[in-house]
Amino acid sequence: MKINGKFIFLKKMSLSDANFIYRLRKKKDISLYLHNAPKTVVLQKKWMIKNIKDKRTLDFVIIKKKNDKKIGTIAFDKITKFNAEWGRWISRGNTIENIESVIVLLNYGFKKMKLRSIYSLTNRKNIKVVNFHKNTTALFKGIKKSFFLINNKKIDALKYSFNKRRFNLFKKKFMTMIESIQ
Repeated sequence: MKINGKFIFLKKMSLSDANFIYRLRKKKDISLYLHNAPKTVVLQKKWMIKNIKDKRTLDFVIIKKKNDKKIGTIAFDKITKFNAEWGRWISRGNTIENIESVIVLLNYGFKKMKLRSIYSLTNRKNIKVVNFHKNTTALFKGIKKSFFLINNKKIDALKYSFNKRRFNLFKKKFMTMIESIQ
């Protein structure tokens, strides 16, 4: 499965992506904000096999169109008939590529999957991503206490949610910027 944007596309995660995902999750500036990563590539593959089989999860690799370079990951989790959580968003792209990866994923969720609500849970210490959410039209839904366990410390998550109307406002705002770039 491949979902196209202007500058990036999302490719459904496969086991051939294990080394890339493992290395990405191990980067110090990223791992500060994530649940503990698997300790080996073999354990990463085991986790991926479980996720690929799980119908409530849909994981993607973010790829730059101009050179087919893998730059990140993004996913839907806890998928139900009308709702899903989007997360596992790790991207080493530029600002436009990062924003477009979210738009492409959420657009797929609302249009193809017919979801009514898509929410995210973000480590409250991940200021860059928290500020991203604050600059979208997502609705702040509160704090989930002690949601993340990172280096044996419990950390709160901030919950943000889009319905289709709020997403369309967000998409319009940022797609205007994306479309203006040649």
